[in-house]
Amino acid sequence: MNRMEVLRRYIVLFAGIFFIALGVSMFTKSGLGTSAISVIPLTLSLKFTAISYGAWVALFNIFLVGLEWILLRGDMPKREIIQQLVFALVFGSIVDLTMYLLWFLNPQAYIERLAVVGLSCFVMAFGVYLTLICRVGVMAGDGFARALSERIGKSFAFTRVCSDTTMLLIAVGLCMLWFGALLSVREGTVIVALVCGAIVGFYTKHFKRVEYALLPFNATVDAAQLAGYEVIDEELENSPIH
Repeated sequence: MNRMEVLRRYIVLFAGIFFIALGVSMFTKSGLGTSAISVIPLTLSLKFTAISYGAWVALFNIFLVGLEWILLRGDMPKREIIQQLVFALVFGSIVDLTMYLLWFLNPQAYIERLAVVGLSCFVMAFGVYLTLICRVGVMAGDGFARALSERIGKSFAFTRVCSDTTMLLIAVGLCMLWFGALLSVREGTVIVALVCGAIVGFYTKHFKRVEYALLPFNATVDAAQLAGYEVIDEELENSPIH
């Protein structure tokens, strides 16, 4: 893969991070909870208001990178550590930026809030889709789940569900301890957990033209693999789908 192709992939990756952050901000503005990866940072931001929501998102993702390093017993490439730390900082910064840009989004009626949650699902799922098709690097949430998968010998899907569930339970505990109410974990959190993965699957299945338009090399790789050839590229080895 040449340098232009690698650059193209990182542009798509950062676009994906932007859409995930935008979706998280939209979801948060709905007042019906937030996504699993952001639920602990949101809870902390409600308690410790001197630090912004986006800063807590970045700090929590950095914490996950540390946990990943521990799970892998220090056997984590420096390049991957640096990548995930950069992604964490970018993700948190964009959350703060999009929260500011969405100052006008304050739905009041319950049906309006549900509509915002539904739209945020499609936005976040599109961001996840972009980070998957670029096939370079992973964000901290996926990296932690992948490391846990390797450590305990379970599938990535299983460990991701376990990690997301654990985050939700921790947030529930903190909310009840500090506020006596579920402020960051609500019905919207459950809705996103149930439908977001299915939407990502829809994009993956039906947006092949989009993928190949953005990343033509993917078409070559997929065609070769379909024909029974093994395509090995160092840049693709970091993909969470490998």
